[in-house]
Amino acid sequence: MQALPLKALSPDGLKRKIIVRLSRIWEAKNRDTGHVYELAFAAVDHEGTVMEGNVPVISMAQFKDVLKEGTIYTIQGFMVKPARRKYRTLDNDHRITITQYTKVEQAVPEPLGILLVAHSLQPLSVLEKRARSVIVLSDVLGLVTDMTGLIPPKGQGQPRRNIKIKDIDGHQFTITLWGHQAENFDEESVRASSAQGSVAILFVSMTIDHYLAKLCFMATSLTRSYINIPIPEMSTLRARYRINVKARDIGYTEEDEEEIGCFTFFGKQGKILTGYDEELVIGTAEGRPNYLPPAIANVVGRKYLVTARVNQEIYAQDNIPFRVSTTELIGSPAPLLQAASNTNPPPEVPSPELIGSPAPLLQAASNTNPPPEVPSPSPAKEAPGPSEGNRDSVATPPTDAIETLDSDAEENTPSASEKKKRKGRTTASPSAKKQISKNLFPKK
Repeated sequence: MQALPLKALSPDGLKRKIIVRLSRIWEAKNRDTGHVYELAFAAVDHEGTVMEGNVPVISMAQFKDVLKEGTIYTIQGFMVKPARRKYRTLDNDHRITITQYTKVEQAVPEPLGILLVAHSLQPLSVLEKRARSVIVLSDVLGLVTDMTGLIPPKGQGQPRRNIKIKDIDGHQFTITLWGHQAENFDEESVRASSAQGSVAILFVSMTIDHYLAKLCFMATSLTRSYINIPIPEMSTLRARYRINVKARDIGYTEEDEEEIGCFTFFGKQGKILTGYDEELVIGTAEGRPNYLPPAIANVVGRKYLVTARVNQEIYAQDNIPFRVSTTELIGSPAPLLQAASNTNPPPEVPSPELIGSPAPLLQAASNTNPPPEVPSPSPAKEAPGPSEGNRDSVATPPTDAIETLDSDAEENTPSASEKKKRKGRTTASPSAKKQISKNLFPKK
């Protein structure tokens, strides 16, 4: 019998087979009495379709020791029923029910390509509608930006812990863990991982509410958290907030074999590298795949002292991959890391624009007016500015012309005695002033 994908299942018949991973398994209990009434699980197939399932209490003894969390099984001869009306852990209207007649076998060899975790990530518009609803519990994925320690309870309440995350679209959310989940959260591991790079966490089975007009997620008894796991959405998220730089050791000489490394800067290290938050740098390149933001182009030629380790997950022969944990700029931004391929920014990097009029080439130290030998242009004869179609055309004198002007100005700058004589020659006498007054203001 050929295995069917989960999306092809319907409540008709029993003769069918599926191959799925049981991502999570838990005992479902009555909230009031604490009585266990079924063994529940979250399943995912090779297409990424997810579906909740259960083993009724009457068959639990038969399958409790058989089903292991994280294992892939071939399941044949089961029922498909409508999903629960409340507290669904996955977005699917149907549910698998394993009966005493169901055949369950571990898949050997284990098929490739089935996700490690069954999850259902939804856009913000869907999450907004789920606020204060318990029909479907929600999953959320984001990079950790901040977190608190364990907050003691008030009165008879439970301890809690708040974790702030940022999703792939830049939305900020607060995650609140309660009770044993807050106590068992591995804060030290997360902080240690953050020193090596960005930390992404997937939280599943959360309720949603609003606090200060913002969405917040609160843990339930079914909530799990997964840190830096290899799922496509997490890889995409972490790739968005990282900067890759190809570089070589400054100690390289022509006698040595050149070694080029690919250094990955996450989060805080990317900010130290460029001087800006990584989302601001990456955001400037939206929609332009070949565009290199100026903040990254400016890194070319600078020296950095970095602490890094070889990334074994993506090791390649051409370029050794490193993951940077600390970054320090050495000296001024001048040519330990030097760009390995091209020191010129690509043409997509805009050149700095000239704002206002260019500064004068020469300026006397004691006189703000230009020397007589370099006459200022008359306002009436002022050259027209750049045309509408050529706003960036600003003529710059060649270097030799600037040096010539500099030399002439130094030779022709009048001395103090010459200034005094010139001042005496140009001062009008009282009688001359009177004559000038008559010429300017004749009597009627």
